[in-house]
Amino acid sequence: MKGILIVAGLSGMLIPALASAELDYNAVTAGFTSTMNGNNAANFTELSLGFTKSTSKNVYLGASYEAGRQPSTAIGVADKKVHSISLGAGFHTPLNDDVDAIVAGHIVQGSTITAGNNVSANGYDIGAGVRAQFPNGLEGSITAVLASTSNGTYSTTDTYVNTQFGFDFTPEIQLYAGIDLFRDNQTMDFGMRFFF
Repeated sequence: MKGILIVAGLSGMLIPALASAELDYNAVTAGFTSTMNGNNAANFTELSLGFTKSTSKNVYLGASYEAGRQPSTAIGVADKKVHSISLGAGFHTPLNDDVDAIVAGHIVQGSTITAGNNVSANGYDIGAGVRAQFPNGLEGSITAVLASTSNGTYSTTDTYVNTQFGFDFTPEIQLYAGIDLFRDNQTMDFGMRFFF
């Protein structure tokens, strides 16, 4: 399970990383994530649903739910299923008219199920980055993240960098794609944001 819960629990971290032309932090996000393992294990895929809501000029709250699966590469070994919920908050402040600095953190509760065996784990993530607005409805962000998880038997901490790009299909709908680079795993995510 090492690393999988971290991946599964961090989609919510980046929900507000891209926003509308008005730098809106009120959004519902639906996404798909694929993690390609460099250790010959099968890829981990995940569906996620999350939202963020501004509570003041510079602060937002966020939550997300993720459900993922990693097929077994061995005969007779069950697939691995992961579920997680994250809750958190973020602070953003403008660096200029087109760039925001963002600091955010989340707590994560998750579980991994393999052949009926359920292992629970807790974790957290802390990230800092910038989001930039470009012409023609384009946006981009880069975020450095520290993530940690523990199930009582082992603990692991990872750091990685996430980059995302978005395109405003309409003022209320954004298409996005991103990539995480860390250790032997490469995570790509795709999805849509609906601003309200």
